[in-house]
Amino acid sequence: MITKIFRLFCAGFLGCFISAAMTACSDDHTGSINVGGSCLVEEFVLNGQYPATISTEKRLVKVKVPADFNQKDNMEVTAMKISDGAMSNIKVGDHINLDADKTLHISNGDLVMDYQVAVRNDEAKMTLFLLEGVKGAINQDEKTVTVSVMANSGIDLANATFEVECSEDATCSPASGTKGNFTEPFQITLTDNTATTTYTVYVTLIEDPVALFVGEAENVELLNDEEKAAAKWLTGNISGSAYASWADVASGAISLDRCRLIFYHRHSPSPGTYNGFADAETEAMAALPRMKEFWKNGGAFVLSRSAVNYAIALGAMPEDAYPNNVWGGGGGEGSDLMGDDPWHFYAYDITHPLWKGLKTYPGAAENAIYTLDNGYTICNTTSQYGFWGEYEGGKDAFEAKTGGRALGGDNSVSSWELKAANGEFGKGGIICFGSGLFDWNSPTSYISNYHDNMGTIMLNALNYIGAE
Repeated sequence: MITKIFRLFCAGFLGCFISAAMTACSDDHTGSINVGGSCLVEEFVLNGQYPATISTEKRLVKVKVPADFNQKDNMEVTAMKISDGAMSNIKVGDHINLDADKTLHISNGDLVMDYQVAVRNDEAKMTLFLLEGVKGAINQDEKTVTVSVMANSGIDLANATFEVECSEDATCSPASGTKGNFTEPFQITLTDNTATTTYTVYVTLIEDPVALFVGEAENVELLNDEEKAAAKWLTGNISGSAYASWADVASGAISLDRCRLIFYHRHSPSPGTYNGFADAETEAMAALPRMKEFWKNGGAFVLSRSAVNYAIALGAMPEDAYPNNVWGGGGGEGSDLMGDDPWHFYAYDITHPLWKGLKTYPGAAENAIYTLDNGYTICNTTSQYGFWGEYEGGKDAFEAKTGGRALGGDNSVSSWELKAANGEFGKGGIICFGSGLFDWNSPTSYISNYHDNMGTIMLNALNYIGAE
């Protein structure tokens, strides 16, 4: 294994070798580097009964303790074996606080290696459930999973494939990726040593959805990754919600009698004009008569990315009021938002119902809206209004031209609302998110914090424009 110091040694050795060709290194070898040993951790035991699993590749010394163990703040190192001749900063007999990970520093001559000592309670927790690609809503208190499936989905519930993601060391029975009979409550048991949790899965057949994500694909799994993530959030977080194709909507195969909100999140190269959008989104336009009827009867919409142009098709905006600042359309590549303070935009009125209950960055402006996290990568597809040309007058010019209300932006209008068919803002209205920061899928890993605001905003929208 090659540590940083060993790499420096190699560089130094090469330098000495080159120098020797000219002047020769000193015969007494004073200052030579000793890399003859190793820095392995071969055994590590806490409290006389909790041996570690040691990964040299990950530089990790992981100790598992029972699920109810609560004394990690004072643990004794009762056995430790490291490479011959090596030294460490932690020794047998030490009492250490392992509520948080500790660094185990091993040195042997001029070689050094750091390991993280981590103590983890046994845990058997389900974090994701999919039934034939449909995301389930997990209730951790009641240990239940509820999956809403359209009655005409074509899924054979008596022999349906399910997938489970769970705690790192837990095993799943029956195994994830196998089939089960979901025509009745179905139990899945997770086990990790002393921790055992049984979840019961309930499938609800939906005839009349209360919220609908609509896309071009026949089913959720055939959507692009960005749209798929948005659709799965809706079906997994709003009870009675479902996915439907535009073809199903146009044909009347999907009942809209109880539907309060339609979510249309279209990730595609954004046409610069309304006509460009209409020419590209033929299936959405084919469903327009039914969508106009839905809107006129008090139904609400959340439209995002290039789908904001659908508001023009509905008659909620003038045809020449399409966004003037449009770019993007990548399949996942984009900006990696590094740093603890990720990109954000600003609310024009932070008291608006859409921005209620959001997490914010410490020290940020009161009206800053965060939807992304350190390490999150966005496609950065955007359909917004820049303050030039006929919109040079800023927010006021936007509102005069579109008839809408500016909700957020950054020297722009990137989120806005439009009136309901009855001419009033609020119930039955349309929320538009043209910002690239309204993003659902990151191809890079990140720890979700501010991205949770996405779900909060959507629930706020449902309560604001989709209220019963």
